[in-house]
Amino acid sequence: MTTFNFQSGTSKMTIILLSRVWGAALSIILVPIYVKLLGIENYGLVAFYATLASALAILDVGLSASIIRQVAIYKTQSTNEKKLKNLIFTVEVLNWLIAIVVGIGIVALSNPIATHWVMAKDLPVNTIQHCVMLMGAIFAFQFPASVYDGAMVGLQKQNANALLNILFSTIKAVGILVVLYFMQSSIELYFIWQAIVTLIYTLIMRWYVIKKITVVKFKAHFSTIELKIIWRFAGGIASTAIITFFIKQLDKIIVSRNLEQLSYYSLAFLLASSISLITSPVLSIIYPKFTQMIALKDTVALKALYHKSCKWISILVFPIGLTLIVFAKEMVLLWTKNETLSAQTSPLLQVVVGGTLCNCMMIIPYNFTLAKGNTKYGLYQNIIVAIISVPLLFWWYAKYGALGASFVWLAVNAGIVLISIPLFHHLFLKKELWNWFKKDVFVPLVVACTLVAGAKLFQQQFFNSVSIFTLGFLLLVISILYVLIIPETKTYFTKLFFLIKRK
Repeated sequence: MTTFNFQSGTSKMTIILLSRVWGAALSIILVPIYVKLLGIENYGLVAFYATLASALAILDVGLSASIIRQVAIYKTQSTNEKKLKNLIFTVEVLNWLIAIVVGIGIVALSNPIATHWVMAKDLPVNTIQHCVMLMGAIFAFQFPASVYDGAMVGLQKQNANALLNILFSTIKAVGILVVLYFMQSSIELYFIWQAIVTLIYTLIMRWYVIKKITVVKFKAHFSTIELKIIWRFAGGIASTAIITFFIKQLDKIIVSRNLEQLSYYSLAFLLASSISLITSPVLSIIYPKFTQMIALKDTVALKALYHKSCKWISILVFPIGLTLIVFAKEMVLLWTKNETLSAQTSPLLQVVVGGTLCNCMMIIPYNFTLAKGNTKYGLYQNIIVAIISVPLLFWWYAKYGALGASFVWLAVNAGIVLISIPLFHHLFLKKELWNWFKKDVFVPLVVACTLVAGAKLFQQQFFNSVSIFTLGFLLLVISILYVLIIPETKTYFTKLFFLIKRK
């Protein structure tokens, strides 16, 4: 039976977690400074690029996800080194072609976008156009990185991947502050810096992957055979991604017409996304393991790993998500020092976090289906969701604005938990639904609810206003109690302590 090595898994998970937390922390901490230096409308252009890049990610057509799965499969078969190199070369050629064509397209459409789509009160049209042109360059440099990221995950080089992410997220986030402070507070300079750093990052990622898969005296070539192997799976992923676009990105595109509203909406999603970022260390380790266990037909280990990973997702997301919901207004105000920003963002944040928590519950089941090579489940699910959510989005946004759009996100993901989770277990893991709820979800949810609600009552009883020290003290107490109450966290930190002590 295949086993999961705790020491190796713990090391990787810790480094990846640090990477994700570091990237999220930089984004969250520095955003108020960006807003102060650039202004709310200029920051709206930053949010607009994030929306544009997320929407255009569907052009990956499932190739990066296919890379993870196929590389993980080839890794179990030592005789497939040449196939591995051909596979990565083939996919990177396709992604670079897509990146260049789309990047040129964005540049060509920069004037219509600046003139007819983006609505700004104070920004000149030519400034918006220049920024959109730079967005085209950034996208062209950034898009191929998904291939190398997928290859590194498939090769289980998560540590190196995480360290590179830490390094370049720091250079991007902190370096631009130096540029804005000492050169000029210009939104155009912001995008120029992002373009330069993104290109260097992608090239270094490529160099590292090629180095790790180099076969002596063998030059990679474009292989239609390797493309055919992954094409069916990639096509299923792409179909799902296109539908997912309507679920996850259409709201932001609709809101993006108003840069000020987009800023508030994006800030809410930025804070909420910290929850998803924390789950990614689990996913980046578990998905290749799922694939390998399925390839080896190790059903017992597969089922055990499924429940363990679901439990860890619950352990990670519930305390953070519930804290963001209950202390939304206080946290945004302490974060931004801006009453208007806090008043506009905190209601959005509470709704968006609720939807994100529900969305996280489906992460492991969805990737379980992908590891089995099944893309139809996610596709059919998302088609149904899109049919319901797209008209609902236009209706609620027209009636309630950005808050209405955020409620669509919550409604869609709550529906997925109530309907799709039971259906998934019926189709793929019969008789495991009750175990999933009882063992993987119930205890972390109840403990997190109790601790966060208790902290809120304590704060209301003894503190009229919340300072950063008060909030920090409450969060520290919640964290310590949570770690001590949940058996898995207590065991994890105990073993981690002894591992560090031995080293």
